[in-house]
Amino acid sequence: MGIFDALNPYSSSGFLANLNGTFPERLIPDGLIPSIADRKPATRGVMFGEFVPVLALFYILAVLVQLPNTRVLRLSVLVAMGMLAWRVSTRYDYDGSDEPGHNLSSMTVCWFMSFLMLRATDLANEAKPFVRERFSWLPPNAPKDFSTQLKGALLNAFDLTFNARGIGWNWGKSIYIPPSTPSSRKGPLDFLIGHVITQTFFDFVLFAQQSWDLSPSKYPTHRYGGTIFNPDLPPLRRYGKVMAMTFICPLGLCTSFQATYYLIGFLGMTVFGQVAEQWPPIFQAPWMATSLADFWGLRWHQVFKRSFVVCGAKPAAQFFGRAGGVIGAFFVSGIMHDFGVWGSGLGTELSSVTLFFVMMGVGCVLEGIWKEKTGSKVRGPLGWFWAMAWMFFWGSWIVDAWARRGLIISKMSADAARPSLYWVYVAERWVKLHGKPLQ
Repeated sequence: MGIFDALNPYSSSGFLANLNGTFPERLIPDGLIPSIADRKPATRGVMFGEFVPVLALFYILAVLVQLPNTRVLRLSVLVAMGMLAWRVSTRYDYDGSDEPGHNLSSMTVCWFMSFLMLRATDLANEAKPFVRERFSWLPPNAPKDFSTQLKGALLNAFDLTFNARGIGWNWGKSIYIPPSTPSSRKGPLDFLIGHVITQTFFDFVLFAQQSWDLSPSKYPTHRYGGTIFNPDLPPLRRYGKVMAMTFICPLGLCTSFQATYYLIGFLGMTVFGQVAEQWPPIFQAPWMATSLADFWGLRWHQVFKRSFVVCGAKPAAQFFGRAGGVIGAFFVSGIMHDFGVWGSGLGTELSSVTLFFVMMGVGCVLEGIWKEKTGSKVRGPLGWFWAMAWMFFWGSWIVDAWARRGLIISKMSADAARPSLYWVYVAERWVKLHGKPLQ
């Protein structure tokens, strides 16, 4: 089996083969991607013996990239880290159960390792040393001898490992940071309160997402998953349901990211002595975007931007120009997300997951052509309608892929810690005592 767990008949390779029957049967040698059935349960020994060393190697790269003349050494570390990260991602099952909602951890590990390797590739290939210009552990007048600079690099590397937007670093100036507002969280207590509120809201969004019925599908589907497209419904209700679920999914992603950001920011300020200025807003009202470029370039979080530019946009632009660079960045994003989908247990789905991100790049290129031909940017109410229509159409494909793999029913937190389930319990009690039975 091997690679065919990843390239299933309904991934992009199978899709092309079904169209003309001539697509190469073996693109990648068997065994490169282990069979999902051969994955072993992740044990404590795996976590400490293989997972933690990946993080340690990433930290070493974060130290070395601050020191001059270390590029060859960094590339050597990158190779070792890549081999170990691949093994950690593909050889072990981190869920330990096939029960409903228990296939999220393996997906998260694959996604996280993909992102970590993208960042590691950036750190390993950077020609000039990274410099922490603000919030550095070293004072501006610190001695320039190697031992002092090494000590500073060791301390500043802790920030660099978590700081994907380059806040305070010389390389982060090209990454857009949303401006702070009077309502922005300003201290650790504000961040803690923000986490509790946002996490509670996220749980209700997740509850709404998990309240929809999923339909049987002829495509690869987890035994507890299903498609969001119900052919038995009238067209208006069918596509109304698809639009609703396509809206709820990114709303859940947005609130989940925000809640996690508040929590990490709280820990950064209380445990590591950081200040709120190091934790500016991560989103800027993405629902108000008036173009795809506005959404992806400014309003959506920019945590992955540099990695996608370095690993996707720059190489592609060298061969295919600016438009190719834009699509290249989104293509790398798609591959990262698709590898996470592989971790959930039913292979990749390039024709849905990666395609969504590629089409976001195509949409941005179309906006560039519009500006070139008309002299005016895509903007205003019509720009908002265009952006939302484009994202909703292609977004329904990726949401359907996630739904079929059982990710929509994933247990993001224990049932006992879910406010929405307590609300259901209270509502059922009220109906039992005061109302009529729910039909």
